Amino acid sequence: GSVARINEQAGKTPVHVEPELFAFLQKVFRMAEDSGGYFNPMIGALVELWDFDYEGKGRIPSAAEIRQILPLTDQKQVALDEKMQTVFLKESGMKIDLSGVAKGYAIDRAWEILKNKGMTGALIDGGESSIRVLGERPGGGPWRIAVSHPRQSEWIGIVQLTSGQALGTSADTEHYIESNGRRYSHLLNPFTGYPPEDLLAVTIMADSALIADLYSTAVFVAAAADRGELVASHGLEALMVDSRLKVVTTPGMEAILRTEQAD
Repeated sequence: GSVARINEQAGKTPVHVEPELFAFLQKVFRMAEDSGGYFNPMIGALVELWDFDYEGKGRIPSAAEIRQILPLTDQKQVALDEKMQTVFLKESGMKIDLSGVAKGYAIDRAWEILKNKGMTGALIDGGESSIRVLGERPGGGPWRIAVSHPRQSEWIGIVQLTSGQALGTSADTEHYIESNGRRYSHLLNPFTGYPPEDLLAVTIMADSALIADLYSTAVFVAAAADRGELVASHGLEALMVDSRLKVVTTPGMEAILRTEQAD
C-alpha cells in the first residue's frame, strides 16, 4: 500500500499519495504534536528493532541500539507537501507506523456512514481495543461496554456510552516480550525507546474512536508525571490499571463505570 511505498522511499524521494491518506496523515501528525510527542507515527523503526511477536518472544535491544534508532523517529524529518500531495521521509530507514490509529480511523468512517444512512443504533467494534457507539442499544438506553482486566478474568466494570462516544484501550496483553520475569509491552515511549514499567492498561473515553485510540497509546507510554495533564488538557476520561493492579479512574470515568459484574 501507500504507507509501505512511503517507507520504501525513505531518504530517496517524495511519494505522491491519494488525497484521503494525505489528509489523514496531516491530521495524525497534528494530533501527535498535540500529544506532546507521546503518540508518534514515526515509531516504526523502533518497533521493528524490538521485533515483537504474539508469543511473548522477541529481542530486547541494547541501549546503544536504541540510541542509534531514536533519530529515525523524529517527526520533524517528515515533509508533507500539501500542494504536491507528497510525503517524504528525509532519512533512510525511517518508517511510518499507523497501527495505533488505523482502527480508530476506520471505526469513525463506518460510524459516519451509518449515521448518514439514518441508522438509529449501532455498536462498531474493531476488536476490544477500539469501540464507538451510535444512538441507543436495542431496547433503549445507553450502550453498556464491559472493560476487561489485563491480568484477571473478571471485568473491571461496565461503562455506559451515549451516542458518538468511543473507547480506546492500550494494554500489554497482545504484543510483548517476556524476559527475567518482566513483560515488555510493544507500546514504546518514543523519547526513551522503552515501554513503561508502571502500567498494564489504559482505557480512554473520547468523542471519536481516533482520539480514543491515539490517546490511549499516548497516555500508556507517557512519563507518569505527564499522564494526568495529557488526559485533562484534552477533555478526556481515563481508566488505568497500574503494575500493582490498582485501578485509577478520572472522576468522569468513575461516574459512568458500574463495577457490578457484566450481565
